[in-house]
Amino acid sequence: MLVIMQVNNLLKIKCYLMGPMEYLDGQYWRIDIKKKLQSTGITFFDPYFKPFINEIKEDEEARRNLKTWMANSEFDQVCERMKQVRSDDLRLCDLSDFGIIHLSPSIPTFGTMEELSWFTRCKKPTFVFVDGGKVKTPLWIMGMIPHKYIYNSMDEVVDVLLRIDSGEKVLDNGRWRLLRQEYR
Repeated sequence: MLVIMQVNNLLKIKCYLMGPMEYLDGQYWRIDIKKKLQSTGITFFDPYFKPFINEIKEDEEARRNLKTWMANSEFDQVCERMKQVRSDDLRLCDLSDFGIIHLSPSIPTFGTMEELSWFTRCKKPTFVFVDGGKVKTPLWIMGMIPHKYIYNSMDEVVDVLLRIDSGEKVLDNGRWRLLRQEYR
């Protein structure tokens, strides 16, 4: 059953931004999408800027350090840091109402795949945009989430979310579990 929502449906809900970081700079699209959806009042969880009091940075300097540690066989340091990064990122998945994922099929994204699996198990809405368009979606992903949540571009995702926010597009109750605004 579908329920028609009011204007500003997405105000104060939380969105986790998933996508390549280790083998591709993933900041550009995250900055862009936050700017394009700023009017909605969505709280974005961006792994480049963790909201935790005891935040573990995942910026470019941290990445250089990890690569140096790996090259120097300092695996204990890498493991300790990455255990905390993984824990923080999965906690953000827990706290999120929905997710946006950028897939670049030629770029390995191991953390992204675990996060996507987390969202899928929880049946949280996940909006996927794929480099090269929906036709380039990895086949395994087609078996994980309804293809109606896979888009050709980030701009298509932005358009759909703006229409959901305005009430023009009805929410899918099979996936969306939004609290009333006074409880967000």
